[in-house]
Amino acid sequence: MKIAMIRLEDVGPGGYYETRENQQKLWTVAEYLHRQGVPFQVAVIPRFVDPPRGINRSMADASNPVSAGYLRAIRGMPALGATLGMHGFTHQYGNAVSAEGYEFHDGSCTEDCPPDDSPDTLTRYDKFLLSYAYRRFQRALAHFRAAGLRPDWFETPHYTASALQRRLLEACSGVMHEENPEKPGSRTISFRAPGTPFSKGAWYVPTPLSYVGGASVEEDVNRICEQMGSYEERDIASFFFHPFLEFPYIQLRSGQTPLYSDQSPLHRLIWSFLAEGRRFVSILHLFRWSGSPFVQPAHRF
Repeated sequence: MKIAMIRLEDVGPGGYYETRENQQKLWTVAEYLHRQGVPFQVAVIPRFVDPPRGINRSMADASNPVSAGYLRAIRGMPALGATLGMHGFTHQYGNAVSAEGYEFHDGSCTEDCPPDDSPDTLTRYDKFLLSYAYRRFQRALAHFRAAGLRPDWFETPHYTASALQRRLLEACSGVMHEENPEKPGSRTISFRAPGTPFSKGAWYVPTPLSYVGGASVEEDVNRICEQMGSYEERDIASFFFHPFLEFPYIQLRSGQTPLYSDQSPLHRLIWSFLAEGRRFVSILHLFRWSGSPFVQPAHRF
C-alpha cells in the first residue's frame, strides 16, 4: 500500500485564524479533506502571542470570542479524521509573534532568542522538571487539557531545538512529527533511542516532501506532485500545508454551502496523490498498520 500524509500547519487562536470568517474557512478545508476520505494532522499552537498588538490568547479561554470560535473548530476536527498535535506552546519567544518566532534554542538566532538548557537537566530529575523545554511542553499540555483535548504528537516550531532540549522533549512525547536528527532525509518513521534516563525514546515521523510556501505556491505544488511520483511503496509521501493559502479560493454564503474552487492548491495536491494511488493515513495509523514492524508507543501525555 502506497501511503501519504498531510499536516495542517501553524493553526492557533490568532493570526490567520482570528476572525470568524477565517475560522469558518478553516472548517471548510477540514470538511473537504473529510469528504475526500483524507485523514489529516493539525499542528496546534496552544497559546497565540502577538506582543506588538498586545495579544496573549489561550486556545482554552472560553470567555474570549476568538478562542471560543477557534476551539469549536478544533474540537470538531477529530470527528472529521484529524489527529491533533502540539506545535510548541506559543511558537515564539520574547517580542516575536506566534507562528513566526522560534521557541526553543537556535544557535543562529540573533533576536528574541530562546534559552538553552543546562547539561544537568539530562541526568538530574529535579533539574529536568525545572528545565525550560520541559516547562514549555507542560504548559502546552495544560492548555490542551483545559480545552478538553488530548494531543497525539509533538512538533518543535521550525523543527528547531538544541540537541539537549530535543532529548528533554523526547522524554515528554513518544511521537515527534518531524525529521529524526539521526536519519536526515528519511522517508520512513524511525525510532531514536533514549538520551536521558527519564526517556523511553521517541518515534519520528518526517515530512520529506516539505511544504507549500506562500511565495512559491505553484512551484511547490508542482514539485511535491513530481517528487511524490518517485516515492517507493514503503516511503511516506508526507507534506505539510498552511490552511490560510486556501482562503482566497473559498467563498462563504449565508445559509448555504461554501463555494470552494477545485483549482485551489490543496485540491490539486489531493487529486494528484489519489490519482497516483496513494492512500492518506493518520499518524497513529502508522503504528497500527498491518504488516508494519512498528508498535504503538507508550502514550506519555
